[in-house]
Amino acid sequence: MSDWVGSLLKAVYYYGHLIGLCNFEIDWRTGRVFTSSRSSFYAFSINVVIFMVLFLQMSKQTNPNVFFGKANKLHITVIIAMVALRTASGLCTVINRWRQRTQFMRLARKELRLILKRPQVKMMSRWGILVKVIIAIATDLLQMAITWDSVGRVDSNQSLGTTLQFWLAAIINLAISQHYLVTLFVRAFYHLLNTELRQVISECRMLSYLTVRKGAFMTRCCSLADQVDNIAKLQSQLQSIMTQLNAVVGVQGLMVFSGYYIFSISTTYLTYSTFKNGIENLQLSLRAVILSLIWCFFYYLDATINLFVVLNLQDDHKEMIRLLEERTLFASGLDVRLEKSLESIQLQLIRNPFKIEVLEKFSITRSSTSAMFGSLITHTIFLIQYDMENF
Repeated sequence: MSDWVGSLLKAVYYYGHLIGLCNFEIDWRTGRVFTSSRSSFYAFSINVVIFMVLFLQMSKQTNPNVFFGKANKLHITVIIAMVALRTASGLCTVINRWRQRTQFMRLARKELRLILKRPQVKMMSRWGILVKVIIAIATDLLQMAITWDSVGRVDSNQSLGTTLQFWLAAIINLAISQHYLVTLFVRAFYHLLNTELRQVISECRMLSYLTVRKGAFMTRCCSLADQVDNIAKLQSQLQSIMTQLNAVVGVQGLMVFSGYYIFSISTTYLTYSTFKNGIENLQLSLRAVILSLIWCFFYYLDATINLFVVLNLQDDHKEMIRLLEERTLFASGLDVRLEKSLESIQLQLIRNPFKIEVLEKFSITRSSTSAMFGSLITHTIFLIQYDMENF
């Protein structure tokens, strides 16, 4: 059977080079990660073009009525805030890839080596990868269609800006997809570890109640202790990967997270405004509205799967802690080395709590996500109330 999962991952990798996000190379057969003058020069050239287009666009007078043919001051403010944040997020992502290139290479090297040792994680993650790729392609194609539609309604000065926005949106989308893929593979490894640990715990419980202590018993206990030590070692590596990932995408992650927040408020308000004023009064194109609605569906679907892969990874970590707590049900009779191995991995998980943070400012958990949704609703209501009172 062909390795279609590997082909998808390579396609994502080459697409990253094409748009100027990736600035190092990977040997997929050996897991070697290295820099080359070819990849560095191409990525640098593409990034320079992005900044040149940005400065050229800033030097020209622009019209904010790209989507709305007739917008009030609040519409213009919201649109400018969305565009500015999107632009800042894209530029921050590009700069961060150069500033943290060594750390990104080290992170890629760690994960690729683990995947080469246990290639079954690719097949375990195949549907998550396929869904992510399909949604990312749909999002980029719809963004391209919206950009092309707006180009037909604006002058050459505006078309340059809309093209830049599409380019930066593609960079942000791919950067988020790469974060998702790393997290997805870590979660697949956690599934393997929990399956192995569940088997070890079950056998330890059975051995603890044996009354006859022979050589085979000691040999089996030593074998189980080795398995527990290997699980502890791999778990430590996985947690190190996530900690390093949180560190290298720090500012970029904060910008993207803020973008989701601001964009959600803005989208809700603009949708309300469209229903309130009507398509004709706002001089909207029906095609643009339909494309935007479909794009929003895929955009929020993508955001949802990005969020849940993080939350589910945290649940997998908690499941590992819960499995280890079952050792309190063992009878006193296991080998001393096995007892020490189980105690060691428990202490390891306690001393190093698993956290996924954004720039060490706040953690992404189910409770923080619920609080964020509450804040979104509150600020959206404030914005709509302001519109009702003044426009």
